[in-house]
Amino acid sequence: MNNFCLRIQRFGFSALAVAITLCCPAWSQSATETTPAKMPGIEFTKIQDLNPTVRGTNRPIKQKWAVVIGTSKFKEGRLISANEGEMAQSAKEFYQYLVDPHGGRFDASHVKLLLDADTPKQSIMTTLGPSFLGNAVGPDDLVVVFVATSSFPTTDGNIYLCSYDCALDNIYGTCFSMQSLMSTLKQHVQSDRILLVLQAAYSGAADLTSGAKSLVPIKTQYNLDLDKVLLGNGFIILSSSQSNEITQNSVFSKNLISALRQDDGLISLNKAFAIAKQKTESETSSKDSKKRQVPGMKSAWTGAELVVGVPPVEHVSNLPASVTSFLSAEGAYLKGSKFVAEGKMDEALEQYKLAISADPKYADALADFGAALAIKGDWKAASEMQKKAIAANPNDALFRLNYARILDQLGDAENSLQELNTAYRLNPKDTSVLMALSKKMLVAGQTKESVRYLEEAVDLYPKRSDLRERLSYGLMKSGDIDQSTAQAKEAVRLDPKSASANTTLGSVLLAQGYIGPATNAYREAAKLAPDDATIHWLLASSMEKSGDSEGAIAELETCIKLCGSSDALGSKAKQRLEVLKTR
Repeated sequence: MNNFCLRIQRFGFSALAVAITLCCPAWSQSATETTPAKMPGIEFTKIQDLNPTVRGTNRPIKQKWAVVIGTSKFKEGRLISANEGEMAQSAKEFYQYLVDPHGGRFDASHVKLLLDADTPKQSIMTTLGPSFLGNAVGPDDLVVVFVATSSFPTTDGNIYLCSYDCALDNIYGTCFSMQSLMSTLKQHVQSDRILLVLQAAYSGAADLTSGAKSLVPIKTQYNLDLDKVLLGNGFIILSSSQSNEITQNSVFSKNLISALRQDDGLISLNKAFAIAKQKTESETSSKDSKKRQVPGMKSAWTGAELVVGVPPVEHVSNLPASVTSFLSAEGAYLKGSKFVAEGKMDEALEQYKLAISADPKYADALADFGAALAIKGDWKAASEMQKKAIAANPNDALFRLNYARILDQLGDAENSLQELNTAYRLNPKDTSVLMALSKKMLVAGQTKESVRYLEEAVDLYPKRSDLRERLSYGLMKSGDIDQSTAQAKEAVRLDPKSASANTTLGSVLLAQGYIGPATNAYREAAKLAPDDATIHWLLASSMEKSGDSEGAIAELETCIKLCGSSDALGSKAKQRLEVLKTR
């Protein structure tokens, strides 16, 4: 009950984000972000009666910045698309267009390209936010953000975009929504001239069976609904298809890039988009009307039309010192993350030290350093690092969650609960936070509160069998046996091949006195997990109660064989076996 397992929840080469999870035999939870840039603007050949006291998009663009994100590979296997590699390739092609002197005319040092393993949620938000765009962009600059990845809608009205470390069992904690992307840009980027190009390829991945009740409205919403996006002044958003259409490949980005290259790259965005829209609609509807894509545009742009390829009025300036420090630190940080993936913790620690030396306020490096120290068992040092990470970024729910679990290890239960409550306030849809709060409430004897958090998790992810199991246990502890049984049965229905779900059902039925059905459930669990000693012990107990002494003896002998010589369960099984044999 007190064994701690460290589960890397959000790391994939950008944030180690360790969640320290209590492992509990019958009721344990099954375990199952890098940098942005900016973009183009408008060309002025002469001063056009600009009123310097009135800001608008119709003014010269000093610098151009861009962040280009392409994710085709994911840690989550169910998100591998049929067109593997296409989204990352789209990003590479858009990047090449941007830095082409006859295309986008962006200086390469002003364009950040993030591909596949370098696109975890934490790194994406950091790049689009404080560390890259937030530090580099000025009020008279142009920013372009290109995102090509998988996506899916949810019932909270958002489209969620898949980062490299997206987990379908915790989409609200590991994916990023269009709302959060827009909020990050609005909060951190000084410019009011931002072009966002979104190629969100719908991932049918196993119907996202683990990922939210998202799929209830899926027949009517597949992609971003531009009408629901609240634009800031100077924003333009291009979407690869309408909200009720599926983006299945990179046809839109290819057509858009081709159109933007016309007229030596000096074509207006409106004209280029019209060309790309017509070609995309024609190409996708000619073979199969169900695959038809009609790209969309929403704009709050005023003044002269945007020409992405127009040269900035200033020569490319040196990167701000803070951005240079971040980019230097990022190299070491990514190396550290790769060492973690390889299990080389000492090497990872050295890289994190280098990253923090280069940029002492690099929140992700601080947090991952703390997580690595926690894996090494240095809880006090891990606590200090996590505090520094929170000071650098106090609004990160995962930082708070990890810190809470470290505090538990240090015996500070009061402050641990406070950090968990803060994490819940920051992201009430993160299942790891909900599970941690539920566990803490259960230990404190506050079963109703524990059940409430579990019910919130199940409401978000009704197709997750493991959550139903946990809810069943919580309901049983609270005395609601009927609902406990209903949840246990639903867990088995959702995943009949789950030994854990069948074990949970057996335990609930046994508690109600239904010995025969409980025995059947345990038998099924033993078939699914024949090497689990605990299941054989429980099966033996139910068989004994049903009067099947021979069956109980056989199961106890199996349990003893599976247990180690010093295993407490094995000792109990031996004692019980002696009693049964003397009868």
